Amino acid sequence: MGSPWFDNLIAQARLEDLPIHPETRRLLALVLDDERAPLRQLAWVVMGDPALAIRVLQCANTLERHYPGREIATLEDAIHLIGTRRLAQLVQASPVDAACLNDRRLLYYRHGCARAWLAALLAQDWAALDRDRVPAEIALAALLNNLGELYWLVYGDARINRYLEMLAQPGALPHEAEYLTLGENLEWLGYRLAVRWGLPEMVRESMRARNARYLRPLYVMLATQIARHALGGWRYPGQIADLRLIAELLGLDLSALSARIAAVLAGFNPHAARYGLAPLEPLPAMHSGRSGVGYEPPCPAPFCLAPRADEFARAQELLASDQIQDRTSLILTWLAGLHRGLGLNRVVYATLDAATRTLSAEQLMGTDFEPAFNRFSLKLDEAGAFVRLLGRPGTHWLRTQGPDAVAEVLPPAVKILTGGVSCLVHVVWLGGQAIGLVYADRRAPTCALDARTYRGFSMLADLAGPVLARLMPRSRGDGA
Repeated sequence: MGSPWFDNLIAQARLEDLPIHPETRRLLALVLDDERAPLRQLAWVVMGDPALAIRVLQCANTLERHYPGREIATLEDAIHLIGTRRLAQLVQASPVDAACLNDRRLLYYRHGCARAWLAALLAQDWAALDRDRVPAEIALAALLNNLGELYWLVYGDARINRYLEMLAQPGALPHEAEYLTLGENLEWLGYRLAVRWGLPEMVRESMRARNARYLRPLYVMLATQIARHALGGWRYPGQIADLRLIAELLGLDLSALSARIAAVLAGFNPHAARYGLAPLEPLPAMHSGRSGVGYEPPCPAPFCLAPRADEFARAQELLASDQIQDRTSLILTWLAGLHRGLGLNRVVYATLDAATRTLSAEQLMGTDFEPAFNRFSLKLDEAGAFVRLLGRPGTHWLRTQGPDAVAEVLPPAVKILTGGVSCLVHVVWLGGQAIGLVYADRRAPTCALDARTYRGFSMLADLAGPVLARLMPRSRGDGA
């Protein structure tokens, strides 16, 4: 997944070149001069600068590798291990952002760092409220969740300018702007950099959409979202769904959640100017009441994803060959053909657990900034008419708009997951029974499905089926 240029960017990535904010040097020097300053105050300064936080983490975990099985996953632990002298050396050896970036990239880089720090503050607040065992670990994962974007802002090519222009459009989601302008996935870039640099497991795994099924990574993803909404002036699509989901997880009503967010912003805003920002506006007033995650009609899309014939042909070629030797590669190739080849916004491979009668997402593409959707899980007992599809192997086009719409084809449980848009579904059968399904849609009704897309969807499903049948006997128990 990724072009040769993209792979080369990762292969040459040097953590030492990621620049820090010049103010970080001054603030840290003040704290280091105070012999009575607690460790948490040092960690607070480091957390305000993602580039320095990564250096500190990697340095600590390099030392810790002498003790197999141990991992440093919080900034306080990392600083305690490397010591203040080594910390000061890391700061002095780091390049400064103003010397590395032109004015435009510098502005967006600092905004990205501000968004990362705000996400860390939000995640730490929610984790503490939820009595997580190590809130600082979740905060650190949130701080580094947009690592791919920060790295591209420093080292990516000129395509970043078009990406930034498209992001400014109301209704634009970052991963869809990436698709159109970069041709690469910044979240995948961040994950591969985190692996290459040996960052903690919590940092790495919170960058993978499928892990939204687990509470701690989900807090990270939602904190990243709310920080993005806050810096965008509370005008991005999906905002209400994200807030409802957080409120449900924390057991709060929306007004109580709004008050907690306001308290975090009150701690952030005195430092906003450091990142080239005015103080952030509070969350607009919302109705109170304990509101679970409900059905939210899809927002109009500012653009649709164009199909890419070369990507589709690549998926066809791989699925028709004997090159795929494991189930995970098969699923990822299949989904890449649907997302990048056919321009389908959201694609999911969901497996069926026969014991619990539940469909759960195993792999997803095109959903990086939709945490609620990434929790894709559906109990068959709540799926209504949708469950009947599992008794019919093959491909189905479920229309919910237009003259051919089937009334109530999607029950409430599915509408909550998807927004109620028309979708394509392929029921995966093996050994005479359903073992899962592939789901795909275009996120907004303005980007409607068509017959050509349906034919391409069916074609890839027909090619993937025999490969899955060949691989499954040797892949029993492979839940990757």
